[in-house]
Amino acid sequence: MKRISYWVLSTVSAIVLLFGFDASQRGATSASTATISGGTSGTKSGSGASSHSSGNSSGNNSGNNSGNSSGNSSGSTSPSTQTVTGSVAQTQWGPVQVQLAVRNGSITKVNILQYPNGNGRDLEIANYSLPILIQETIQSQSANIDMVSGATYTSSGYIQSLQSALDQANL
Repeated sequence: MKRISYWVLSTVSAIVLLFGFDASQRGATSASTATISGGTSGTKSGSGASSHSSGNSSGNNSGNNSGNSSGNSSGSTSPSTQTVTGSVAQTQWGPVQVQLAVRNGSITKVNILQYPNGNGRDLEIANYSLPILIQETIQSQSANIDMVSGATYTSSGYIQSLQSALDQANL
């Protein structure tokens, strides 16, 4: 009797989960890409579009790169705010590059200049994981952050580029 009860409950649970899952709400997949950025609120802003390359990660999001892929500082936006661009981290699914706004030794804003975007799944992972990584960076003020489950390569590339930017900012 106990086995039958467990079987019925697990079957009902599986059916509810199967029919309750709405894949259309799982994230935007579009042909254009946007620069993902976050300040203290960790929001995304769509600024600029680049060419969408499928399968080839070498051309991904090159339009959003400000020509500063060598990892050098790109100047400052105000007298006390310094903008630092991390080096490009090449991952299995595409490049990841982080840009930081640093004011008085604190990270105030994180922009993602490049991220894997070769197909819809890459965009879905980026739209889910990058805001989480940005929020953790601003909270921890370091590269000592947790990776996002399901976005291991993107998280690893993000942390590598973040560490490069932090080294340049002497943080």
